[in-house]
Amino acid sequence: MSFWARAEQGVTVLELIGDRRDAVRGQLERSLQAKGSEVVKGKLYETRARRLGFRGHEAYTDAAIAALSRELGLAATVQGAVSGPTLTVKVVSTSGRLLGTESYPLKKGKLSQKDALRAAETILTRLRGAAAEVVPQESVEAAKPAADALVPSGAGTAEPTAKVEAAPAVPREEVPPVKAPAPMMGPRWVSVRFGGATTWRSYCAAPGIASCGQLESQPVEERPGNYLLFGTPSPYSGLSAELDVFPLVLLGDTALKGLGVTAELSRRWSQVSVTGGGRGGTMSAADMYWSLFGTYRLYFPLPLTATPLPAFVGLRGGVISRSFEVAEEYQALLPKTSRTHASLGLDVSVTLTRLARVEAGFLYFIRPQPGHEQKDRYGPEVSSSGFGFEVGVSGDLFGPLDYSIRYRFQKYADTFSGAGTDWTEGGISQESYSGLTWTLGASF
Repeated sequence: MSFWARAEQGVTVLELIGDRRDAVRGQLERSLQAKGSEVVKGKLYETRARRLGFRGHEAYTDAAIAALSRELGLAATVQGAVSGPTLTVKVVSTSGRLLGTESYPLKKGKLSQKDALRAAETILTRLRGAAAEVVPQESVEAAKPAADALVPSGAGTAEPTAKVEAAPAVPREEVPPVKAPAPMMGPRWVSVRFGGATTWRSYCAAPGIASCGQLESQPVEERPGNYLLFGTPSPYSGLSAELDVFPLVLLGDTALKGLGVTAELSRRWSQVSVTGGGRGGTMSAADMYWSLFGTYRLYFPLPLTATPLPAFVGLRGGVISRSFEVAEEYQALLPKTSRTHASLGLDVSVTLTRLARVEAGFLYFIRPQPGHEQKDRYGPEVSSSGFGFEVGVSGDLFGPLDYSIRYRFQKYADTFSGAGTDWTEGGISQESYSGLTWTLGASF
């Protein structure tokens, strides 16, 4: 069988990086079939890969592709990546030689019918061009008996008048495998998510102590006057909404594609218990949080496995606002806490599979001073600090839908000085929030 015959019958489209639900992969497979090529479907490829011991990303290593090409009779593979509005396609021979690279526009994550057929024709043209460079082995073998048939039967004893030396065989050029360029990676240009949030909050405030731990360890009768210990007997829940926008990804694979804006808004309601200086009670409260950040993410392939994992490192800076307020009739017992402050952060993300993307972030709070309610009570001069971190997992479900689950922790510490209405010589307060946020959304 000739190389071209095998090429027409043995082509497979490997997993395309960033292709949600294999939408573009399916388009290429159908278009190649429409052009007369026999396509080995992705599911068959992955099933055979598992039988040969290649699982997950291992099925797309050079060794796996070579083994499966022999197993399935492949002549070439189609590889590539989806990045924003662009599809990059690479045609790679089974020896690892890059036969060609092309790019095509996408609309809503898919090729137009015209571009899908154009991509299929280009893929097959690349294979035809490679086939023209290959001398079919069967034509050489067929020439031998034809030459023998020309020798007369009685000429076996005759001495030849001249001896013709056969031309030495030209050694077959070994083409070293050429790895295709790393796939393009980047954010979706817009992501919208809605969901819920569950939070635990603790708060303490007291004059003449070094920490809340010191206050909690003291017997009640030894605690300073006008102290507050606050806690949520159970986590309280509410609603959350998030928005990420990276408009420059629409310009293609540029260095600015990771520049964008992220925003979040959440509100929670709870029943809380308060103890302090002979006072106490259980009351309703509301917790409001919002943030607005400008961010830059650098996307790169992380070579932790045979197939590099898509990853990014990001920097962000912006504003955070947080307030916690009890019902009006209890505000004499527990003051409202409110802060709006600048923050700088670092984010990292590694995509393990389509369904699992590990994420983590750290935030440093810049002058997160409390509102005037606390300053009036505890002292007009205040020095504040704070930090936060979050870890979680997210992933793509089907179509544009995705999910996210994150654990977040934030802590503030304040040192007051001067005379307030409750304290005459200052003191400290500490406030912390921890909880889970879970969302479902869509990315485009």
